[in-house]
Amino acid sequence: MTQAQTVGFKRIIEIKRRELVSAIHVQTAGLVVGESEHDPMDQMQSMKLREEHAARLGQLSRTLAQVDRSLHALSEGSYGLCVECEEPISPKRLEIIPWASYCVRCQERLERSAAEERKAA
Repeated sequence: MTQAQTVGFKRIIEIKRRELVSAIHVQTAGLVVGESEHDPMDQMQSMKLREEHAARLGQLSRTLAQVDRSLHALSEGSYGLCVECEEPISPKRLEIIPWASYCVRCQERLERSAAEERKAA
């Protein structure tokens, strides 16, 4: 990977990080419990919205962790290497998901394993 490519990826990842932090703040605000909800239907609807915000917050937090790992890898000089097999991640994959931590093969194995665990539970 060239120095220009590395700088470009770093810029994109930093922009993504700012977007995620902003979105996390928005989702966190959606978790606030309103005290004026006395009607049971309003309470149920509010609870459902909070659950949706919490789920989205979890997703955003996981992506932020991946972004932070990528920024750390950039600073260490290990960016673009799969954290599982340590083989280079395809440049096409990094163009699509610059914060990818796994090569396609290891990512697929990880997803299959997670799906099997969900089936077993």
